Amino acid sequence: MNKPTLILINLLMYAGIAACGENSTVEKAEETHENTLVRADIEHREEIEEAREHSAEAPTPDLVNGQRQFSKCKVCHTIIKGGRHKVGPNLYGILGKPAATSEGFRYSSALKKAGIIWDKATLDQWIQSPRNTVPGTSMSFIGIRDEKSRRDLLAYVLKESAATD
Repeated sequence: MNKPTLILINLLMYAGIAACGENSTVEKAEETHENTLVRADIEHREEIEEAREHSAEAPTPDLVNGQRQFSKCKVCHTIIKGGRHKVGPNLYGILGKPAATSEGFRYSSALKKAGIIWDKATLDQWIQSPRNTVPGTSMSFIGIRDEKSRRDLLAYVLKESAATD
């Protein structure tokens, strides 16, 4: 090897060795991020505890019961991707979707005008009583009054119809 190449290699080795003893930029960024998270935990401790208590209180849905409850719905609805419309529309990907927007299904004018976005609360209300949720709807289903059965049904439908595209 020639002398300039040896000098360059030695300089690179010394720089590498010197860098090993110092915190890298990534390590410093990680420390800063961790400190920020700790401060956020301290500042929002009450909200965090309240959220933990609420999640501990919320019962786990029974998906087997939800599937059993869906037997009342599957006469009119499908929940699989590409499923056909029956008397009611296919429910695949319903969460977060505006009501009355499934291509190829004819909705009541009441539901078209309702301005609903299907979130969990609205779906729960709808399952409880479609006619009270949107007066004038053409859906003839009377609803499910039992809160546990609705919760189980909703969990099942959302799990089975979750859009994965």
